[in-house]
Amino acid sequence: MKLGDLELYLMVTDRWKADGGLMFGVVPKILWERQKPADAFNMIDCTCVCMIARINGRVIVCETGIGTKLSEKRARQVALREPEEMLHHLGRLGIRPEEVDAVITTHLHWDHAGGLTRRDARGGLELTFKNARHFIQRSEWDFAVHPDVRSRASYVLDDFELLADGNDLVEYLDGDAEVLPGVHIRHVGGHTPGSQVLILRSGELACAVTGDLVCQTPHLRVPWNMSADIEPLRVFEQKARLLDEAQKHRWLLVLSHEPDQPAGYINDDGHWQPEPRLA
Repeated sequence: MKLGDLELYLMVTDRWKADGGLMFGVVPKILWERQKPADAFNMIDCTCVCMIARINGRVIVCETGIGTKLSEKRARQVALREPEEMLHHLGRLGIRPEEVDAVITTHLHWDHAGGLTRRDARGGLELTFKNARHFIQRSEWDFAVHPDVRSRASYVLDDFELLADGNDLVEYLDGDAEVLPGVHIRHVGGHTPGSQVLILRSGELACAVTGDLVCQTPHLRVPWNMSADIEPLRVFEQKARLLDEAQKHRWLLVLSHEPDQPAGYINDDGHWQPEPRLA
C-alpha cells in the first residue's frame, strides 16, 4: 500500500505456535483464550510479521523472523511452518537480497532476528542482506551477548554474531535516532533492554512496527503483556505512549506476531480497525 511517499508491503515469514502463558503472562487464561484459542498443549497461533518499505529510493526490511537455521527438534517444538517465505516475498517484489539498503530488528530474540543470517552451501553462516546497514541498540547487543539466566534461551548467537564490532554493516544506537530521512527508531526497552520501535514518516502520515511492545491485537490493552518482559512497568508506560500517539494521529500499526489482523489503526473509540490493503 501507499502511505504518502512510503510504499509498504507486509510479509509473513513464519507461522508457528507459542505458549499462551508466555504470550499473556499474568492475564487469566479464561480472558485471553476468548480471543486466542489454545490447543491441547496450551499453544496459540503466531506469525512473524515483517515489513518491506520503499522510501526515498531505498529498500528497508524491518524484522526478519525465525529464519531457516532451527534444528528439526526445535522446529517441531514450535510447530514452525513456511520458514523460507522472506526471500520468496522479496523475489515476488523484484528485490534481490543484495539490494536491501537497511535492516532493522526490534530486538535480537530468536523469533525476530533469526533471519539476519543463513547457512551457506557449505553449512557456514552468512548475512542474509550482505550490503545492508543494520541498526541495533547498543544495550540490546550487550545484553544479547551476555544475557541473564532468564533470557539466555531467547538469544541465539548464530543469528547475529556476524554483526560484531568492526563490521561496517552495523550501527549501534544509544537511544532514539533518525537513521535515514523519514526512518525513525524509538528506544522503548521493557521487553528487552534494547527493544525498539520503527516509525516511518511521510509528512503527517506514519507507520509504526511495534515488535513485542504490542505482539497481537489482545496486547492493545495496556495492562496485557508477555511474561517474558524484563521490565513490565516500562512496557506499560511505552505502550500507552505509542497507542496514544497512534490514536491521536491515526498512525498505521504493524503487530509483529498477529496472525489474523496484523496491520491497522486505533479508532477514536479505541477499537482496532484492520487495514484491508495489508491483510
